[in-house]
Amino acid sequence: MSYKVLHYDKSSEKKLIWDDWNRNHIKKHSVIEDEVEEAYEDHLILVESYKNRVLILGKTKRDRLLTVVCSQELQNDLYVVSARDMSKKERRIYYEQTQTHKTI
Repeated sequence: MSYKVLHYDKSSEKKLIWDDWNRNHIKKHSVIEDEVEEAYEDHLILVESYKNRVLILGKTKRDRLLTVVCSQELQNDLYVVSARDMSKKERRIYYEQTQTHKTI
């Protein structure tokens, strides 16, 4: 998959939409809702994805790097589709965009 990094504007902050389905789904990836909210608050990077989805790359308060997959089709806010640990490629993008130097 090819990634296109989008510019992020903190002034247009959108809320994450939660329901039972997505809460249960992220548990399959050993992620909890609070971690997703932390990564979303931290994030500086939005990556355009397929099906009109956005990948949010962010870090939790415990320095866990997460990719949060959101849909923005029907509403202004973002519906959480999934959340998981960042892949090697996503970590590389995150470190390049945040100008931090970590071992990938």
